[in-house]
Amino acid sequence: MFNALEMPKFITQFSFYRVKIIIYAKFLLSIVMVAVISMAPSSLSADTGSMENCLLEVIKDAKNDKTIGEIRKQCSESLNQSSIDHPLADSSENEKSNQDQADNSEDIDIPDEDPVAKRIELEEETELNPFVLTAHKPNYFLPLAYNFDRNEKPFRSEFDNGKMDSTEMKFQVSLKFPVWKGLYKGHGDVYVAYTNLSFWQAYNDNISSPFRETNHEPEIFLSFKNNWKFWGITNNLINVGVVHQSNGQSGSLSRSWNRVYANFVFQKDNFTISLKPWLRIIEDDNNDDNPDIEKYLGHGELRVGYKWGEHTLSSMFRHNFRSDTKGAIELGWSFPLLNRMRGYVQYFYGYGESLIDYNESTNRLSVGIALTDWM
Repeated sequence: MFNALEMPKFITQFSFYRVKIIIYAKFLLSIVMVAVISMAPSSLSADTGSMENCLLEVIKDAKNDKTIGEIRKQCSESLNQSSIDHPLADSSENEKSNQDQADNSEDIDIPDEDPVAKRIELEEETELNPFVLTAHKPNYFLPLAYNFDRNEKPFRSEFDNGKMDSTEMKFQVSLKFPVWKGLYKGHGDVYVAYTNLSFWQAYNDNISSPFRETNHEPEIFLSFKNNWKFWGITNNLINVGVVHQSNGQSGSLSRSWNRVYANFVFQKDNFTISLKPWLRIIEDDNNDDNPDIEKYLGHGELRVGYKWGEHTLSSMFRHNFRSDTKGAIELGWSFPLLNRMRGYVQYFYGYGESLIDYNESTNRLSVGIALTDWM
């Protein structure tokens, strides 16, 4: 049964819970209002910001019987009165904001940089990042590499049960790493680099699909970045280094040599020219696997590249400058394909595509993908 003596206690508890419910309701209401205001268009950010502040202040001090409509009306009247009292305040702030945006847009100057300068800039942004590998030479994978004049002589003693296929896979991985930045008065950077060029008889099941040839090319070089201009041509880079190249084989298949080189990179509009002379480091006759290699690979190479929109055309020329005219030419074309992957077509004719074939002429057409190019 209902006990009349417990009535005052019931009323007290009811009032206490009513106050708590009202406080919680106000809190939830304020959260909803803030969320709605925050989703408003950015063009109204100044007005909604003022309304938001007003709503939060009024809700905090409002009486329990005040409705949402009354709270909103109070804030609207307060903001309107403020606008009448200070008619130029908002407009001046908006004008200042617009002027700041205009000034910022004027400060943003995106120069039409040449491809070499752009590559240098992008490399400097990431080469000290421990999770980024920097490309040195082009990195590519060519699953269809057809040699019209394959050379089987070096392998006759190694593979008696089968011949080399004319079609194989060719790929190159080339990376560099800075070991000392700003060697002298902030100029000159020391790099170590490694290039792996492989030829894989992937489709030759008769001899268990071996790697026919792999060339290893570690090097260390000092790189000077500059902006020297003459006759409308810019000299972007001068590299001086030492390089070792070998195929890691032994006996009759062993090929290797060491060189010192300089590489001068020039830029003219979308054209890039790289002149790379080298001098072979003389070896002991008893340890020289290929004493006549300079007769076929000469004393340097010339590379010419052209950036045509998103396409890159490249070429390489070598000549021994002798009466027997040994040399080589390489032509390349890379084009957009998918995200960072680029289509790549390469043609090589002449001597020295690989060390095992340095003294035999190669005539090869290859198709595949490239991850990085010269520029």
